[in-house]
Amino acid sequence: MRRLLYVIFITIIIFFSIYGLKGWGSSNEKNSSKGEWVGAWTASMQSPGEDGVSHKGFENQTIRLILRPHIDGEKMRIRVSNTFGLDPLTIDEVHVAITKNGSEIIPGTDQKVTFGGDEKVTIPSGEKEFSDPIPLKVNSEKNLAVSVYVKDKTGPATWHPHSMQTTYISTGNHVSDSGSSAFKTKEEAWFWLDGVDVVADSSVKGSLVVVGSSIANGNHSTVNANHRWPDYLAKRFNQDSSDVKMSVLNAGISANQLINSHSDKGENALARLERDVFSQTGVKAVILNQGLNDIRHYPEYDADKIIERMRQVINSVHGQGLKIYGGTLTPFKGSGMYTSKKEKTRQEVNDWIRTSGEFDGVIDFDKALRDPEEPERYLPKYDAGDHLHPNDLGYKKMADSVDLSMFK
Repeated sequence: MRRLLYVIFITIIIFFSIYGLKGWGSSNEKNSSKGEWVGAWTASMQSPGEDGVSHKGFENQTIRLILRPHIDGEKMRIRVSNTFGLDPLTIDEVHVAITKNGSEIIPGTDQKVTFGGDEKVTIPSGEKEFSDPIPLKVNSEKNLAVSVYVKDKTGPATWHPHSMQTTYISTGNHVSDSGSSAFKTKEEAWFWLDGVDVVADSSVKGSLVVVGSSIANGNHSTVNANHRWPDYLAKRFNQDSSDVKMSVLNAGISANQLINSHSDKGENALARLERDVFSQTGVKAVILNQGLNDIRHYPEYDADKIIERMRQVINSVHGQGLKIYGGTLTPFKGSGMYTSKKEKTRQEVNDWIRTSGEFDGVIDFDKALRDPEEPERYLPKYDAGDHLHPNDLGYKKMADSVDLSMFK
């Protein structure tokens, strides 16, 4: 009897060794491939304008917002912002889908979005709201459409102007329409939507947030082409040959400044760090590429004043346990606000960015884009024509100048 029990015991041990542990190993391998929530896209929100579409708001309309996520994911969720709304914002229905062309979506990809199990959500003034997880597989090479229907008057809308991406607007509820016929109105702005997160592969390290102004925002790039330099940088991270996998979140605001920023240009860079950077999902590092607008608009600012504010941003980012990388300020000779005094300030600031050691790393955008024969200017092939912003080729050059190994 004792021998029989011994044989049974040994048999059980062998069985679990071969089959049980193998099964557990497969389960662990499967779980190891599942990452955590990571920010795949963002747009930094601003207060409504003093007139125009954001001031008027919406009523009984569907707003179809188009965006390009910067990382793949097995499922997604969206974040809706009423940060600058004076009243509670009620959204009656939201759908997401993969886009086909323009405002068209691919039939069969359409998914209803819920918030706490409900399709209708009311967001208090000054607040944000995450959706429930959405079972839609996200591909960084395909645009997403987020269609928002509001029945009642919204009042002035929290938004991101100069999106370099067309938003489509219809009268009535058309959130699940696959065609474009209902969407007669177009705007180059995003409304309310300030984030998309995905459950990414575990190889993705996290998100990298770019803080900047119109150059980060991609002004003068081709509309609807996703040719902003953070877009190009995201593509580099997504390449199979890349040793580092990160998502890139674009927190650029057109005309934004480090020190002073009027309400129509977003809050200054330091003031918006908590909302636009630290609250992002899975953020691991920051690129700061800002200061040129301060130099252009405030000739009384010397390099020390710009550097002092950069130090404050660096200290704030480091205080969150994050790394921050500095981008040198690009040439602007030939643009309307250029002076030799301002150029001297730009050169002094760039010298400090390169040599101070206060950033965790340096990206020399100035060197990448300047004309070797006249370094105060863009190399003509990178100039958008206003001598202040790069063109598509210039934005790609900026992204190509980033050493990805810095982020390991």
